[in-house]
Amino acid sequence: MDYNIRMGIQKKIWIPIFILVIGLNSPIYGQKREVGGGLGAISYTGDLSRNIFTNPIKPGAYVFYRFNVSNYISVRTSFLAGKLAGTDTKPIDAFAVARASSFNIFLYEFSTGVEYYFLDFRSKKASLNWSPYFYGGLGVFGMLGHANKTATYSNIQLAIPLALGVRYRASPKWSFSFEAGVRATFFDYIDNISEGDYFNKDYQYGNPNDNDEYYFAGVSVSYTFYKVECPTLPIKQGYRRR
Repeated sequence: MDYNIRMGIQKKIWIPIFILVIGLNSPIYGQKREVGGGLGAISYTGDLSRNIFTNPIKPGAYVFYRFNVSNYISVRTSFLAGKLAGTDTKPIDAFAVARASSFNIFLYEFSTGVEYYFLDFRSKKASLNWSPYFYGGLGVFGMLGHANKTATYSNIQLAIPLALGVRYRASPKWSFSFEAGVRATFFDYIDNISEGDYFNKDYQYGNPNDNDEYYFAGVSVSYTFYKVECPTLPIKQGYRRR
């Protein structure tokens, strides 16, 4: 693996680990676990499209498990799945006009990462019931649907999810969130287009020097399970006889 790519991966992996260490040193909010799910939209940028808004936007859904480490830190594991598409119908250059390529695949992702909340909205003394947050982690994604590959590559690849969101706590048990973010990859064949034989002027190739990325934005709802603590009764101390 190229040295610069390897160093980039290491830096992005250390970001959520650094945030988690900070959270473990903050006041503990309690061992609260959540499950949830949401719906949203998936898009991509790569050799066929440089703009997520001019690219076909497809539906996606995800489920997740969240563990609240402190008032400010949560660890989240999630599974995302949906359609992903791209097309040269809105070409970015003259080569794209000649290429006239497109793809329509099924994409799935398994990831885990850290949520950092900027406001203390979960403590009993909090005056706010919402907070913006940052999410960063590490994941893998898979692709189904490329019938004829233009090169030899694996359908399972590494992804670095990064996102910003806002979470609203409607009650002690129910929360709603909106989140939007990017999945940075180290892979250039999500669209099945990358380098090619430049001596063969069929124009069925792209730029091998930049990697493809995909994006997800959606809303979710989560339910919190509280661990009921049994109250500890004070032990009455007897008087010592003299």
